[in-house]
Amino acid sequence: MAVQLFNHKPGKNGSHWIELLRSGKAHTILVVAIDIGKYTHKVMMANVYQDVVVKPFELDASLSGFQLLVAKIEETCQKNGLDEVVVGIETTAHYYEDLVRLCHEKGYVVRVINSATTSIERESMLNWSKTDDLDLVAIVHSILQGRGNPPKSLRKELRTLKKLTRFRRELVSQRTRLTNQQFALMDTIFREFQGKTVWVDGKKQKKKPFSTMETKTVQYLMRHHPHPEDILTLGEEGLYELSRKENLKLRKTAVDCLLEFARESISQPKEELAAELYQLKVTLDLLDNLKEKISDLEKKIEELLLPTDGALLLSIPGIGKVLAAELRAEIGPIDDYTHAGQLIKLAGTNPIVKQSGGHKATYGGISKQGRRHFRSVVYLVGSKCAVSNPELRKHYLALIDRGKKPRQAYIAIGNRVLRLAFAMLRDRRLYQSTDSDYSLKSILENKIGTHENRRQFCEAYVFSS
Repeated sequence: MAVQLFNHKPGKNGSHWIELLRSGKAHTILVVAIDIGKYTHKVMMANVYQDVVVKPFELDASLSGFQLLVAKIEETCQKNGLDEVVVGIETTAHYYEDLVRLCHEKGYVVRVINSATTSIERESMLNWSKTDDLDLVAIVHSILQGRGNPPKSLRKELRTLKKLTRFRRELVSQRTRLTNQQFALMDTIFREFQGKTVWVDGKKQKKKPFSTMETKTVQYLMRHHPHPEDILTLGEEGLYELSRKENLKLRKTAVDCLLEFARESISQPKEELAAELYQLKVTLDLLDNLKEKISDLEKKIEELLLPTDGALLLSIPGIGKVLAAELRAEIGPIDDYTHAGQLIKLAGTNPIVKQSGGHKATYGGISKQGRRHFRSVVYLVGSKCAVSNPELRKHYLALIDRGKKPRQAYIAIGNRVLRLAFAMLRDRRLYQSTDSDYSLKSILENKIGTHENRRQFCEAYVFSS
């Protein structure tokens, strides 16, 4: 047992396991290893001496399967004189969540094991095979060595915020794919619509009719007049009339450029592009619908964020409502952490340190041994604050001067913001700025839309402090 204790992880997780074993009843602990599947789970039971007391068996992933598991556990405990039940569950997609909740409600000690941990355990046994039975053995070994985490129950509002912010991120990715798709289709329909190369006084330049492709004007033309023949049919007078009628605000330079590009276009005739034109129409419809859904979702996220302590993060320049909601949701219950370094490790943005003997320590890339979503948020926070936060921008420029690459500097700034966020949430205090131009009032006016919401924010965090 001494070797197993020596391998425990320090902190709350390891201490929790140590307390179980130091209670003087280690020999009465039943370890239940569960390998999760979508339709069928596999279970094995052992004691702390690694004796298998119940051979691997299967149960269905529903209430009847859980009832069978409980009956088997009670029968085994009574038969072998065991009292404490420790359930080790390997994380597999989202299929493990309901079983974790049921076991926790039943009163069992639950330890959630990452699939990477069981993989390392199999390698430590010098066995490169992959079977359900070997996974169960690896789960038992992981439990006995103090690995795994107790399930964390998020507050309802934080859990909802986490689900919605991650869902929004997925929708934004879909929007990006559709946006790229519409421009790829326009390359076929009207090759020069997004610009082309011209030579002025022997120098190569890029000439574009529109400075950005996200305007109302561009979207209208792609939907109703996407082909060069459409532009030539309208002509100069037709384009100006269309601009007045639809409030497109077409300038003379844009009109002249469009007509020039349409006359010199190498695109295929319109009658040969029926498939591409139909795809473009469907893509634009999907894109408009998706933008509307994202806008509604962002309003919902704002409503959920403001009543929570995550609203404190809005006082940080560079962090808007959606980003504040993402950061607060990924952090979770602040009471679970004793220092900000635990948050950085949870995100996997902690640098890898290599040191041996008298050699100087070297710092490589980040560990990436954390939550992928959390890591993405930390990077995004760093990139936004490096531009929009005057104080943190100074740190960013100092890192660049020291030879850091921009992506490395963004991670460093993101970690700095994590330390700030930890202190602000723990102490329930606003961002403390030394910048003479910092104005909390103007920041709140830009980030919080309604007067009533700003008043509630001030009553909760400004006047109270």
